[in-house]
Amino acid sequence: MTIRESGVSAVTVGKLLSEDLRIPHYQRPYSWEPTTALQLLDDIEQATKDRDQHDVPSVLGAVILHDTGSSLDLIDGQQRLLTLRVILNYLETAYGSVRNDHADNPIGRVRDALYRHIDALAMERRGKIAWFIRERCEMVRVVTDDIDEAFRVFDSQNYRGKPLAPHDLLKAYHLREMIDETAAMKAAVVETWESVKDAELDRLFSTYLYRILRWSRGKGAPRFDIHDIGMFKGISPKSSRTPNARYHIAAQVAMPMLNAWGASTLGHEDRDAGRSRFQLDSPILVGRPFFEMVAFMLSELRRLAREGFADDRVKFAFHHVDAEEDGEVLTERPSRSRYRYVSELYLAALLYYTNKFGDEEMMTARDRLFAWVFSLRVELLRVQYRSIDNRARGDQSNPSAFALMREAGSGRVVRQLSAPTKPYNDAHEKELVAFLNKSRA
Repeated sequence: MTIRESGVSAVTVGKLLSEDLRIPHYQRPYSWEPTTALQLLDDIEQATKDRDQHDVPSVLGAVILHDTGSSLDLIDGQQRLLTLRVILNYLETAYGSVRNDHADNPIGRVRDALYRHIDALAMERRGKIAWFIRERCEMVRVVTDDIDEAFRVFDSQNYRGKPLAPHDLLKAYHLREMIDETAAMKAAVVETWESVKDAELDRLFSTYLYRILRWSRGKGAPRFDIHDIGMFKGISPKSSRTPNARYHIAAQVAMPMLNAWGASTLGHEDRDAGRSRFQLDSPILVGRPFFEMVAFMLSELRRLAREGFADDRVKFAFHHVDAEEDGEVLTERPSRSRYRYVSELYLAALLYYTNKFGDEEMMTARDRLFAWVFSLRVELLRVQYRSIDNRARGDQSNPSAFALMREAGSGRVVRQLSAPTKPYNDAHEKELVAFLNKSRA
């Protein structure tokens, strides 16, 4: 259905909090900073004071709800509502009955900051603010029973908050497709996803997967946004009936069995099994396979960041693999910012190469792709995103590595790449010029 007039209304915060609201699995964890929560409280306090002169409701933004039939799922507004609930809890709790023992996590830090602020207020003042929030603060309540419609009208900019990124919407979409999975499996998928830093998930999709799909088809890769998520929605065995879809579904279903057979008889490693299963040129199955693909591609990027910049190449790398308590993460090195765009293009080319050809002629491929990409850093005084976008799409004088690999049956195709290295001037990137000349010798 579409959202009708009856599905949009202004309701008080008190009435909204009394409803049967549920936070679905696909929503991001609480992430507000203490300063954001305190600013919300300051705005409300100021509105409470202004009420003496202007007795009008204070609007705190919109909340979008998906009516599942058994509950109302929060699509947008959970950060605000959780913060308001914490504020009300402290405002309406007697002195000395709230313990200040909050955990060191986002919600714990916010609770600690709000507790200390509210504890300094007089009881009468606290009561007035609490009443004002429940009775005079309103939110625009949007309800629909169509989940896709709910996301289409998603308020892209929360009140002093953070918009959902395209990969957040993909997470929500594929979780909704896991209707036949157990609750434990869904919880495990969410836990694994949330263990990865948001910046790394964003980088995987916007810097690598999206660009590779565009470049391999000879297209430019402008900014990845919510209008592009259809590229990663995949196919469903329940609703896809075309011959092409049935072919890919059968291949996906058979691949784990073939990989298990190949590993036992041919000595194939898990890495090659993952590459075979998650081909970048083929659609993924919806649901759990999507999350497994994401986990595999993240591990591939981290490994390629080490392997692709091994030895003397490391001095030209913008990204670095750091070890953290809960695993590895791909981080940026600001001191190498002039190599950012070429490093990203090089890693994208390596990811596409290994996804298609595995480790076939890997040393040659690494040298040719590095020279094809990093010659840009030698030829131009400044390398911007447009520079690598043009190089990746290719032209008649300088073919695209991605287009060549897409049509090839062997990794030997990268031998066709040319890499002119005429420097911008005699003093420009001397160390990189010397390395490229040495590697060609």
